[in-house]
Amino acid sequence: MALLIALSLLTVIIAGIAIFLANRLLIAPLLQIAGQLKHIEEFHLDRVARVVSPLRELDELSGVLFQMSRSLTSFQKYMPTELVRTLVSQGVEPRPGGHQDLLTVMFTDVAGFTGLSEALGERVVPVLADYLEVVCGAVRSNRGTIDKFIGDGVMAFWGAPLPSARHAVDACATALECQRLLGLQRAEAERRGGTPLRVRVGINTGRMLVGNIGSNERLNYTVVGDAVNVASRLEALGEIYGVGIVIGGETRTAAGDAIIARRLDRVAVRGRTKGLAIYELLGMADDPGADIPGWVETYESGLAAFEDRRWREAMGLFEAAAGFRGGLDRPSEILIQRCRACVADPPPEDRLWTSAQE
Repeated sequence: MALLIALSLLTVIIAGIAIFLANRLLIAPLLQIAGQLKHIEEFHLDRVARVVSPLRELDELSGVLFQMSRSLTSFQKYMPTELVRTLVSQGVEPRPGGHQDLLTVMFTDVAGFTGLSEALGERVVPVLADYLEVVCGAVRSNRGTIDKFIGDGVMAFWGAPLPSARHAVDACATALECQRLLGLQRAEAERRGGTPLRVRVGINTGRMLVGNIGSNERLNYTVVGDAVNVASRLEALGEIYGVGIVIGGETRTAAGDAIIARRLDRVAVRGRTKGLAIYELLGMADDPGADIPGWVETYESGLAAFEDRRWREAMGLFEAAAGFRGGLDRPSEILIQRCRACVADPPPEDRLWTSAQE
């Protein structure tokens, strides 16, 4: 009887040791390796660590996974990681496809970049990198999706892949943050004898196709459509009107009271029979001390008079608006010249707006 009890105890002890060793040498490392695989799946590559195991097979498996994460980290710089992580979590399959949605898209561009790159040569690379870092950081902090770099420009959009009712507001906040941060960079560059950059931004809201656009071999999660093309043209209008941020009428409506803006003009856009209302974004309504400047009402009153064909009255209002701004307001100058042209040669009743290439 005593021998039977001893054998039973010995069996229990051996089983306990076996379970302990199995847990220590096999189960625990396997669970850790499974965790590393989960990090890789979610593109949290910085969380992947080497799991050391006395079992050669597990040790080699962990080593391979760790090396895979390091290789993916190298390629991570070439892809929008947050976007990929979101698409994976939503179960979006990597194949061509998309759907129509109401979104907001933004384009940025460095003023005079061609001449700047010719003057600086290879030294333009760090200057461009600093600018892109500012823009990308502002997009990410305001829940946007970075689409692509187009030379010295950035294309980003809001409202996908994660839906947002604030897509227009967030895009406007991003543009203003970019201009604020780049203004600080300019001041620092001028103080140190560096290269100050000025950036133009165009923002538009509308229905556009969003999804995986491309071929079976290469895809780009992006937005396409007329509203996207208009945003690109709005960015170019910033150079004509001498303003930093131009937004479309749909963005102005979607953002509502959250932003402060002035109606700049109505321009002709290719493919549209009616003029497109454009606005200059001035600020966010919830910024400390934010208020609509008095000259904005004067300028917009001038626009109303101009559209009512009261050109001499409009001219006086535009001159007053420019005067409030120290005589330096390019949009007022443009409208004053147009008023003079209309007085000399009145245009047709249905054609008061200007060409976008003026």
